[in-house]
Amino acid sequence: MKPVVHGIARRALPVVERASGTRYVRERADGGKSSAKPKKIATETARAYRKLATGLRGATAETTDGWTVAPSKNEVDGKARQLARLKAHSTLSEALARGSSFGTAVVEAGRSLVAGGHMADVVSTGLNLRSKPSTVEAGRVLLGMAYQRTSDSEVAWAQFEKIDDRDIIVSAAEEYYPTAIDTLGDDALPLLDRANETSETDRWSAKAVLRTAESAFCIGAFDHVRTLVESHLGQMEDETDSAVRYELNRMRDWLPGGKHLEPLPTTAGTRNFGVLSYDQPGIRSRNIGDYIQTIASIGHLLRYENLSFTGDTGLTDLFAKLRQSVKPERKYAGPEAELNLVEVYRDGNVYQDIPEDTWYIAFGWYMHDIFGKSFNIPFHPNLRPILLSVFVRYPEMLTPDAIAYLKKYGPVGCRDWQSVAVLRAVGVPAFFSGCLTTSVDTLFPAPASDHRSGTLRIDWPKDNKGPKKKQTVTAIRDKTFPENLELARNWVADYAYKYKQVLTSRLHANLPARSVGAQVEFEPKNKSDSRFGGLIGINETEFDAIRNGILDKLSVLLPLIATGAHEDEIYTKWVEITADDMAFADEYLAAANLPVADSGEVASAVNGVERPVPDAQITDIVMSVEKAEAPLVGQALRSIDAHAGASYRVWLPNGVLTSAEVDELRGELSQGSIDILPSVALGGEKGTPDVLSALLPMLFADHERLIVIPAAAEVSADITELSTVDFAEKLLAAKHDVRKNRSSGLTLMRRIASSFGDDHTGALDFVFASHAGMNEDFVPFDPQIAVLNLAGLRSEGVVERVLGLVQEHDLSYIDAMQMIVKGRYSDLGDDWNIHAQWEASDDPKIVNWRRQARHFGHMALTR
Repeated sequence: MKPVVHGIARRALPVVERASGTRYVRERADGGKSSAKPKKIATETARAYRKLATGLRGATAETTDGWTVAPSKNEVDGKARQLARLKAHSTLSEALARGSSFGTAVVEAGRSLVAGGHMADVVSTGLNLRSKPSTVEAGRVLLGMAYQRTSDSEVAWAQFEKIDDRDIIVSAAEEYYPTAIDTLGDDALPLLDRANETSETDRWSAKAVLRTAESAFCIGAFDHVRTLVESHLGQMEDETDSAVRYELNRMRDWLPGGKHLEPLPTTAGTRNFGVLSYDQPGIRSRNIGDYIQTIASIGHLLRYENLSFTGDTGLTDLFAKLRQSVKPERKYAGPEAELNLVEVYRDGNVYQDIPEDTWYIAFGWYMHDIFGKSFNIPFHPNLRPILLSVFVRYPEMLTPDAIAYLKKYGPVGCRDWQSVAVLRAVGVPAFFSGCLTTSVDTLFPAPASDHRSGTLRIDWPKDNKGPKKKQTVTAIRDKTFPENLELARNWVADYAYKYKQVLTSRLHANLPARSVGAQVEFEPKNKSDSRFGGLIGINETEFDAIRNGILDKLSVLLPLIATGAHEDEIYTKWVEITADDMAFADEYLAAANLPVADSGEVASAVNGVERPVPDAQITDIVMSVEKAEAPLVGQALRSIDAHAGASYRVWLPNGVLTSAEVDELRGELSQGSIDILPSVALGGEKGTPDVLSALLPMLFADHERLIVIPAAAEVSADITELSTVDFAEKLLAAKHDVRKNRSSGLTLMRRIASSFGDDHTGALDFVFASHAGMNEDFVPFDPQIAVLNLAGLRSEGVVERVLGLVQEHDLSYIDAMQMIVKGRYSDLGDDWNIHAQWEASDDPKIVNWRRQARHFGHMALTR
C-alpha cells in the first residue's frame, strides 16, 4: 500500500500545497516522522485536493479515494496551470492593495503572467488597456513585456519607446532597458545615462540591474556596466539578492581590469599553444564531457617525447603528470621544441588578454551565447585556430563576420554531419572529422590483463540499478581548470580500468568509453538530435576511421606549429591534408534528395476537376479554413467587402459551409462573390488542407497570381491592392516571421530533422537535401497571408516538391514551403499580416487570428 499512498501524495501535493500551504503530507511522503496513519494522510490529501480542484476549470476525478486511486497526472497538471494563472491575475489586486500605482501594479501582474507562460492573457489585457486613453501606457508596457519573450526585440521596443510614464518605466526596467539596448545598440545608452543622472536606477530591482548590465556588456558598453554593477552591489540585501550579487560579481571579473583579462603567462621566444577551457561571461560549463574533450586534445601534444612545455604552472604540472600515461604505440620522438601553454576560453576568448601567435585546436560546441544575446565569433585576433571536431549548435551564430572568419581558417572539420551541411549552406568549406574524444585512449594504455567488471550508468534513462553518475557536475564551477581536467581524466579512467560496460544517453560518455575499450550501449533521448549525425549507429571500423583521421591530421600540423612554421605554411598544409575529406563530403552530401510527388499523378488529379477561369477585372482570393474556423468565414468576408476598392472573388474549400450559408453570405457582399474550390483526390484520398494549399498553382493553372488569406483574418484595408504587388522575380510575396524562434531557416530545418526520432539516417538525408544549393541563411516567412506568383511556382515544380514533403515527411504546408521557397520571397509589408500574439500595429491592414485566443476585438489592436 505504501507506494500507492506516496504516488497519490506526489501527484496531488504540488497543487494542494501551493494553494493551501499544506505541508503534513510531504513530511510523510518524504519519509518524515509524522505519527499520522498512512490511510488517514492519503484520505485527507484527496479531500483537500477535491475541495480545491472542483473550483477550477476542467474535470475533477470523483473516484479519487485517497487510498488506491490518485488523480491522473494530466488532471493535476491542468489544475496546477489554472492555479498559476489565478495566482498571476491576483498579483494585480494585491499590488493595488499594497498602495502601488496602477501602472506599477500592471507591470507586476504582467511579469507574473509572462513567467507562467500565459502570453494570451498578457496580450489581451495589454491591447484592451491600450485602447483606452487613460490606460494606454499600461497597455503598451504589457505588450512590450510579452513581445520581448516571443518576438524580435524591435517588436517589443515599438511598444516600450512610446511610454513616457517614468514610474512605469522604472517598474519595467528589467524589460525596458535590455530591449532598448538590444534594439538600438549604442543609441540606447543616453536612455541609461538619463536613468543614472536622475537616480532612477536606485529604484530598480536587482534583476533589472543584472539584465540591463548583461545587454550593455554584449555591446561593449563596459563603463556603463561598471557603473551599474558597482553602484548596486553594496545596496543589495544578503538573502533577497544573493544570486544576483553572485552574477554581478562574476560580470565584474570580465570587465577591463578583471581577473579574466589579466595577462597570460608567456615565455620569450616560445610559440604559445592554447588549452581549451569553458569559462565565459554569464556561465561556466558544468559538463564533465567538455573537459574530457580537452583531455583528448592534450593527448595529441603529449605524444611527442621531445616536446616540452612552459607557461601556466597548473597546466605544465598536469602535462608532466599525464605524460607518464601515454600509450607506447602512440609515442613519437617528434621535434625538439617548446610550447608555452595558456588557458583559452572556448566562447569567451575575445575578452582575454591572449598573447600574439597563440595556436590551439578549436573543437567542441560552438557557440554558447553570451547572456543569450551574442556570439563571440570571430575569436580573439591573436588566436590561430585549427578548426577540428566543431559542432555548430546555433546557425544564428553564422553572421557575415563569422562566415568570413571561418572561411579564412577553414576548411572546418566538423564533429557531426549536420554541422558540415549548415556550414556549406552559408559558403564555408567543411568536412566531417568526427569527435576528438574518439582519440582519448592516447592517455590510457591498455593494462596487461583486463580486470574490469560491472556496469556503470551515465544519465541512463531506463533503470537505476547499480553504479550510476550524472555527467553534469555542479561542483565543477568551483574548481580550477587543472582540477577539472584531473576530474575528467578520472572519469575516463573508470571506463578504461574499472567498468566493463557503460550504459549512457550522453555522447561524451559513449565515445570516450568506446575509445578505451569499454562495451557501450548508447541510447540518447533523440537519435536524430543534430549532435549525432555520423556518430550514432557506427561500427568499429567507422569508429577507428574517425580516430585515425584525427590522429593523422594533427600529427602533420602539430610539429609544424611547435617548430614555429609560418601560419601561411600551416594553413596551406591544412587545406592539403583535408582535400580528400572535402571531396568525400562533396559526394556524400550530394547523394540525398528531398521527396517529390509524382507529377503525372498530380496532373491527373487536377485535370479531373473543373478549374477556375481568370478574369482580368476580378481579384481572386483563396480563403483557407482550418478546423473550427468555419464560423469565422462570414466575419472575414464582411471585413474584406467593407474595404474592397475593386471587384473580387473569394474561393472557399469545398464543404466548409453549407449551400444555404454560402448563399446567405453572397447576399451580404456588395463588391465580391463567393465560389467553391473543387475537391481533389490525390492518391485515391481526399486532399487535406495542406494538400489543397500546395495544389493551388495547379488548380489556378491559367492565373498569374493569387491572394491567400486565412478564415481567421480581420481585414481593414483594400485587399485588392495586393493584386499589383511586385514579386521582384521571387516566388511569392509574404511577411517575414517575427517570432523569436523563427528567425533562421537553417535552424528551422534542423528542428524539423530532429523530429525524425529514431530514424537518424532519414534525418541526415533530410538535412543534406534541404541544405543543398544554399549559399546563405534566410528568415522564414508566413504563407498564411501571401500573394502567390503562380507562374513562378509552376515553372520551378514547387507543387510537386511541397507535396512530397507534406505526404512523405508529414510536414505542414507552412514548413514545407520554407524548405522549397527558402528566401525567394518579396516583402509583403508588415501591416498586411499582424499576429496579435506576437506583435501589434497602430494601423494594421490584416489581423491574423489563426491559432490565437481571440479575447479582444479589432479596436483594441488598432489603437
